[in-house]
Amino acid sequence: MIPFFKKDFLVFWRDRKELLISLITPIVLIIILGFALPGWIENPTKSLEIKAAIVNLDDEPAALQQFQESLTSRIALEEITQFSKGHGEQLSPIRSLMELLQSEEVMSIVHLQELSREEAHRQLEEEQIEAIITIPDGFTNAALHKMLLNEGEGAALQIIAGEASLQVDVLGEIIHGYMQMLNFQSAFQNVGGTDTAVVVASLTDMENVGGREILPGVETVTSFQYYALAVSIVFALLLSTTTATKAVTEKREHTLERILLTGSHPVQYLSGKMSSTFCLSILQLTIVLLISHFALGIFPGRSLQFWLGMFLVLIFLALCVGALASLFTALVFRLEDSVANGISFLVILIAGTIGGSFAPIYVLPKWLQSAGEWTPNGFTLAVLLEWLQTETVTNLIGAMVKLGVFAVVATCSAIWLFPRRGRI
Repeated sequence: MIPFFKKDFLVFWRDRKELLISLITPIVLIIILGFALPGWIENPTKSLEIKAAIVNLDDEPAALQQFQESLTSRIALEEITQFSKGHGEQLSPIRSLMELLQSEEVMSIVHLQELSREEAHRQLEEEQIEAIITIPDGFTNAALHKMLLNEGEGAALQIIAGEASLQVDVLGEIIHGYMQMLNFQSAFQNVGGTDTAVVVASLTDMENVGGREILPGVETVTSFQYYALAVSIVFALLLSTTTATKAVTEKREHTLERILLTGSHPVQYLSGKMSSTFCLSILQLTIVLLISHFALGIFPGRSLQFWLGMFLVLIFLALCVGALASLFTALVFRLEDSVANGISFLVILIAGTIGGSFAPIYVLPKWLQSAGEWTPNGFTLAVLLEWLQTETVTNLIGAMVKLGVFAVVATCSAIWLFPRRGRI
């Protein structure tokens, strides 16, 4: 394998212009994207802002009064009086919804205004707003009976949007989280039975359920850190297509046939492609990340454990790049040159897009985010970002196993696809 490794490595090394481009271009992109798009990473709410209207069709005071009257036959009069004075307002699910939507965190994303049904639909048609949240008639009464008495079918909110978008999805997730909170409270109240006295007695503690906590030991990812990893990873993947392109020239010049005349096995030819691409991708990743770090101070104050963990993940990524290079090379000898190059470039383009190498993955639809986790660059980026935040060693082990499995599958596929002796 060593002579083939040396041959392919020298083929890369002699093309100094392409080597310089592969090193300089990612560094320039990291600088440009880091300065031009800091808000996407460090303040993503700016790109998620949405104008919405809320339409309240429910008569909340009447619903609260009706619900309290329904408790008359279940609780003593003194408890009813105390209940209505102390907890009447706390019961309102509409009030808790408005408190959520008017909180500082949500208001930074959702710009909300209360409108009538007709006015809201008019503004939606004129694209002055992007969504309408409708509270239907009877919402309060139905929600309270389900939450506290476990009676009825419950209640639902409605969201109407002019067209699907990431912003609408975020608004839907906020409302979905609110409804989940109501469901949790309902289950919490009914876990010990449906005795109404127990419900009233526990109302005081309901406001203490849930809250906000700050997790210690979790670092914030900056735009330069994100793009340093994302860009360097996708340029490493591009090396696999470069290897396949050079294999096109060798196919045209019948280099492989001359190699086989020496008695060498075709797998040795593939092993040279894989090993040389592996070494070059490691060199490229190391040089780009180190230059970015020392020039821009991307990873300040990091421990030796952090650098070792990152280097181990990048080694397994380089194995995947080498395996892809051998797979694309096999396609070159199986298909027409233009078709093989087109397939390899398309694979890298799709992997880079859904894997978060060109734009933050959270701006993509959920199904694309899930698909991106199956690409080597997407999975590597997700693991390194998590490592950047928490430095949890156990996460790296699973990542390296998955990347190793991908490399083995791609290598076996390349060997299976590569033409046998006498068929080249």
